[in-house]
Amino acid sequence: MSESAGDFSDILSLLKDNPRGMSVTEIAEAAHLNRNTVARYMDTLLVSGQVEMRTFGKAKVFFISKRVPVSAMLNLSSEMVLLVGGDLRIIQVNEALLSFLSVTSDEIIGSLIYDGPAKPLCSDMLTDQIRYAMHGEIVRGELRIFRNSREYYLDQKIYPMVLADGKPGVTVVLDDVTEHVHAEVALEQSEAKFRRLVETVQDCIWSVDENSVITYISPQIAAICGYTPDEMLGKRFSDFMPSGADARFSWELTAEISRESGFTLLEFPFICKDGSRIYCEFSGTPIVLDEASNMFLGYNGALRNVTDRRNAEQGVKRWKLFLDGVMDNIPGIIIVTDMKTDVTVYSNLAAEQFLHMTRAEIRSLPSSALLARLGSAHLIDAHDQVKAFRRRINVPEDRVEVEGDVHYISARVLPMVLSADREYLLTMATDISDEVADRNRQLLTRELAFILEGISSTQEIWEPAMEMLPKISGFEAVAIYQRSIFDDYILFMSKGGGFAPAIPCDSIVDRIIRKGEPAIFDKYRMGLFLEGTLSTMDHAASLILMPIVHESRTVACIVLGSTTPQSPDTVLRGIVMSTAFQISTVASRCLLQEKLQRERDRTRSYLDVAGVMLVVVRRDGIIEMINRYGAKLLGYTENDLIGRNWFDTIVPAEFREERLQSFELMVSGMMNVEDRVYHGPVLCSDGTEKSIRWRNSLLREECGSVSGVVSSGEIISEEEKE
Repeated sequence: MSESAGDFSDILSLLKDNPRGMSVTEIAEAAHLNRNTVARYMDTLLVSGQVEMRTFGKAKVFFISKRVPVSAMLNLSSEMVLLVGGDLRIIQVNEALLSFLSVTSDEIIGSLIYDGPAKPLCSDMLTDQIRYAMHGEIVRGELRIFRNSREYYLDQKIYPMVLADGKPGVTVVLDDVTEHVHAEVALEQSEAKFRRLVETVQDCIWSVDENSVITYISPQIAAICGYTPDEMLGKRFSDFMPSGADARFSWELTAEISRESGFTLLEFPFICKDGSRIYCEFSGTPIVLDEASNMFLGYNGALRNVTDRRNAEQGVKRWKLFLDGVMDNIPGIIIVTDMKTDVTVYSNLAAEQFLHMTRAEIRSLPSSALLARLGSAHLIDAHDQVKAFRRRINVPEDRVEVEGDVHYISARVLPMVLSADREYLLTMATDISDEVADRNRQLLTRELAFILEGISSTQEIWEPAMEMLPKISGFEAVAIYQRSIFDDYILFMSKGGGFAPAIPCDSIVDRIIRKGEPAIFDKYRMGLFLEGTLSTMDHAASLILMPIVHESRTVACIVLGSTTPQSPDTVLRGIVMSTAFQISTVASRCLLQEKLQRERDRTRSYLDVAGVMLVVVRRDGIIEMINRYGAKLLGYTENDLIGRNWFDTIVPAEFREERLQSFELMVSGMMNVEDRVYHGPVLCSDGTEKSIRWRNSLLREECGSVSGVVSSGEIISEEEKE
């Protein structure tokens, strides 16, 4: 089994387990497959009739098909049918073909059409026609074969199709018309034999009286239904018809309009002598005594057996219905137009749904008017190029409008040249609006992430969030609520709609926000939040709540509102969740930075009022911190000293080596610094020296390793020196 075949099986199993249906994204997540791959698989399954699709708003939901399988439908046809793949191997056959070839399905399926049980049907011409049909052309013809010492005539039709794996193939339909051909030959011979008697009349000739009783019928009736003329004289045609049809036929013969002008081409079922049923076509002309009396005396008429023709027509109808069903189950838009007349000759169900038009309305418009109505300049240009150059044109993405709604489509326009006077344009388009919307959302999300990355203050978060979130979500109103010192949520800012100034504590909305998880209400009603509604928006229909969490506590909440019902799909829900987490992360980082800065500012204020020099020297000798008092004492500012080497800048040259050795002993743990006082000079910015009394303490990391030394120093007065 191929990888794709296994994937098809997995997808079908998922849909069986989920009878309510699944979207492409849900299937991709459950099956661990790429979304685009799943989308292609679903197109194939739709074409093959294994799944069905329904649209709910913008969401496309897939279900296991409840229709009759193609294999079962094939067996309904009286024609011989076989499905052939691109490698000319037989994929599927129906019972009629198996019976004709006297083989089993196991013997023929998988064999080459030109070198297996089907070889009697094949010729070089048929092989070439199959290859030709695989390029998208319908091929018709006639086969004459010899089998079991008998000559057969087969009416041949070859239709292009897409197989379950998405590869091209063909359906070959063979209708055994041998009897029809032989009948035509016999009829020609009979005509020649009885030309003098009936000349150009080829049908069975009959006469009935005013009571519809048969008074004459020609010998041809025996060939038609098995009865001799004598067996039918004195009876009515209705006597040889099934119930229901007999009453309708009798009414036709007694109808006033028929007795005045006659009737033509009335088709009725006829029961033959052997009990079989055929269909006969009746035509009749009224017999009148003379023009003066206008007395009705009966009918002269003719009948013919039209069973073969009717069966052929029914077969064509069945295949047309089958193909229409296949085309209507293709999610893509399909429109066929006559290249010369510009008349739209075909449109599928997807085209109707997309254009909001019936097929009759679509076909009433020329393709140029239809494209102009969509406002699709690219499609118009593609049609012109195909007409001019007879080659396929792809339109990767085009913006169109349908009844004021903007959509994006991807399209292909192909020439279909069947003959010199039968040239068509095939337009196949796919609505990619959701993909474009998802792409734009992703771009906007990345743009917001980029903006947030450079933010260092919580106050800077809200403005870009207010600007970008409505574009990402499609919700027109946005508000930000911040947690107050009273533990309720106060409106901080809003845009696009009216919001209540506060969310009451212990209301339903308040409890939802405090949980710290995003919530989406796609069918919001004002009565949903009776315990203190958050919105004064008129006709609010949908809400998104995005709590901002810091240290397991909700500190703010972004509220998105819409006055129209919104039903976010899985992608949008994921984006909302991701964006909420992203904003929370940035906000948490900013809050931590702000908290740390406040702590640093507070600590620095304590240090700045201390009457001693405080300095932190890293293990590498670099000054990490010095208070304002110490810097001023040395004749510097804090910024002048932070980042410079302590020993090269502050320690006099004659003491540097000694002090550096003592520092290295301290940070290595080989010298006890606790409760010890040291004396030593420092070098001021003006070159003067001051004597300082030092107390030192080691700085350690969480693991216990020494990262530096904290020192406090006091000036030694002149009195103390003496």
